[in-house]
Amino acid sequence: MSKVLWIIGNGFDKNLGLKTGYRSFLLNKYFAPGETNEYRDELVRRLDTFDPKSQSDLWSDLERLLGEVSQYYEDDVDLFHETFEDIQRQLLEYVAQEAGRLPNEFPPAAIDEFRESLCLFSRRLEALDQIEAIPEVIPSENAWVSAISLNYTNSFDSLWNSAIHDEKLNSVANGAAVISFYPDHLLHLHGVVDSSGNGDSPIFGVSDQSQISSSLCSEDPDFIELWVKSERNASLLRNTKGQMMASLVSSANAICIYGCSLGLSDAYIWKIVGRRITTSATRLYIFDHELPDRRTGSFRRFQTRRKDLIDSFLKAAEIKEPDKETAIKHIVPVESSKIFKFDSLLKLGV
Repeated sequence: MSKVLWIIGNGFDKNLGLKTGYRSFLLNKYFAPGETNEYRDELVRRLDTFDPKSQSDLWSDLERLLGEVSQYYEDDVDLFHETFEDIQRQLLEYVAQEAGRLPNEFPPAAIDEFRESLCLFSRRLEALDQIEAIPEVIPSENAWVSAISLNYTNSFDSLWNSAIHDEKLNSVANGAAVISFYPDHLLHLHGVVDSSGNGDSPIFGVSDQSQISSSLCSEDPDFIELWVKSERNASLLRNTKGQMMASLVSSANAICIYGCSLGLSDAYIWKIVGRRITTSATRLYIFDHELPDRRTGSFRRFQTRRKDLIDSFLKAAEIKEPDKETAIKHIVPVESSKIFKFDSLLKLGV
């Protein structure tokens, strides 16, 4: 039985037209004109220099900042907690506000595009990538499609649920055989937010203790439980999402990463993915919006970005030298423009 696993990041929401990036949050919410916040002002004072306009749009950079700034709050750890819980509250409010711009119902064409991208992505790969790829399904077998969303929004869920008909995501005729794709698990690993900005089990933090700059905080069990992602899920929220994530990864025949920065704050996920592709025939497809279309003749830019993507994953997954050759053979960087083509289908207001 074939199993395809998608890991969905903020790039999916941005592709829909939502301004849900880190820099957008800073400029439109946290540092919005007229906004006052004592926690924010104290954070900026302790950082000495912080320019919101120069920040990236990657949430992993905010989570990296969380770990790095801990060393400046050793004199008042409670203030650190209050500061970053305030940031978490505000980002949930902001994400909910942006998600409110989505239509109550998606156009049928957008649902079709979602379904086709999710189930039949390999048909949009380049010819050699198709030949070398493990197909989504083995002829005459059914396939299961699962997804892990790292987003707080329900945008992926809405399209996922809209794409399911007769308990199927898609059916495809392959000669005489009809191959069916069935929805399996949809896991919100980092929680969700409702329309009012209230978070359901929100996860925000770093991947492990090594990313906490303060030696005092990195050795404090209470601090770890609050700000190390896997610990918050397991110890504080008492759920099994970490185990569910590992199970989905370990059973996948193909893993597709879309809209993720491969940031180190999610390294605990990438390590498990790395183990899967180095100990099995599983292929890893990394869909990236900065990877140029080779058909335009941008070969050098494509080559450079492809190498950067592979190197970023190898670093985040902490893949050691003996396994690097196997991992590289199993990683397929793909231009994200090939799938989830919603540009002309969704017209979100500014």
